Amino acid sequence: MRSLVKLWVVVLSVFFIACESDEMMDAYSKHGVEHDKSVLKSSTESLNNELEQLSQTRFAAISHSMFGRLDGHEVSGNALFLKAVVEVGELMYNNASQNCYFEELMTLTFDKDYYCSLLAKEGCGVWAWDDANSTFIKVEEHETDVIFQFPATNEIPGDTALLTISDLAFYSGDFPDKGDVLEDGTVIEQALEKLHFSIKVKDELVLASNVNATFTYDGYFEVVAMTFNPTPYNLSGELGKDEQNGYWLLTFNNDADRVLGHLLDLSFDEHDEQMPVEQLINSLAIEEVVFNTTAETGELYNELLKVDDLQADSKAYAEALASALNNYAAMDVRYLNDNKIIAKAHAVPKARMDEAGSWWVDLELEFSDGSRESGEVYFDDFLAQFKLELEQMVAEFASKFGV
Repeated sequence: MRSLVKLWVVVLSVFFIACESDEMMDAYSKHGVEHDKSVLKSSTESLNNELEQLSQTRFAAISHSMFGRLDGHEVSGNALFLKAVVEVGELMYNNASQNCYFEELMTLTFDKDYYCSLLAKEGCGVWAWDDANSTFIKVEEHETDVIFQFPATNEIPGDTALLTISDLAFYSGDFPDKGDVLEDGTVIEQALEKLHFSIKVKDELVLASNVNATFTYDGYFEVVAMTFNPTPYNLSGELGKDEQNGYWLLTFNNDADRVLGHLLDLSFDEHDEQMPVEQLINSLAIEEVVFNTTAETGELYNELLKVDDLQADSKAYAEALASALNNYAAMDVRYLNDNKIIAKAHAVPKARMDEAGSWWVDLELEFSDGSRESGEVYFDDFLAQFKLELEQMVAEFASKFGV
């Protein structure tokens, strides 16, 4: 996974070449507005098409089928792990998550400590779905793996899917959450260091996933890397901290072809509790274009926290969010190959036409001829996702990386 870091070092060097003059860095492309809009549109349409194709994978279909069986029924013990995986697949089936499942993969990655406490408690073995009682029952022992057998479809009797959890390894030292007792009584006794799981139907690989974590001397995470690959797609994420920098990397590939790359890089001041984030770089690359958000001080993060104190969807909330972004961040869309500007972005508070009293923040894109278009034409709900990801990232670093 460290290769992802190297990849983004190369990408960032394109964005921030020190020897370029400010004039060159701020230059619009010479292709013309219509060409720029066409490339931007085709890039985002390509992403939407790939997400639609992702919703039609075998993993998504199997998850949807099993989600229906689990819906309305209580699941406990190690089967909660299977349920969490199925819920991600159900989101993919419904094409219901923006920005390639950032939040879901982040949650699944870190909640594995909880799920793995349940897996370790129940031990290895084979569990089969009992349709009559809508639950899993243990049918045999297994020396090394946890295996779930369940129907792969609603239409074909006997078409069985196998979710196999293997290569489990735990961090045995002390860590911050060790000994915590959760609401269901589960005691967090170990942190996940390594795990592999897969779903197969008649030896056909439907999904493969790996998690690998490294720890600091005092039990905090150093790097957590995850792959989640519903054939033929590959989602790779890495959350890590290197000296004073923390980063989240996500790549979304169709086989060997990159669909999306996302980097959120944060510089921390661990001695300043009032302003822990010193600066940030957020880059979302889709096909030929990259959307950049940069803030050279920690004021952006502090202002976003103030926004949270206001009523969501209110005029005050929208105005405060737009003001924070415009005053403390630089946002633009550029060509990935030469760093030339396609559009500069501005946050604009707007009243919703279909809901009285409700406000939102539009990301207006200003092109080289001065014309503007709503960012929602290209980046659906980008600002809300960015705010969510930033705050979630800081929370994860604070609790699990010792920042």
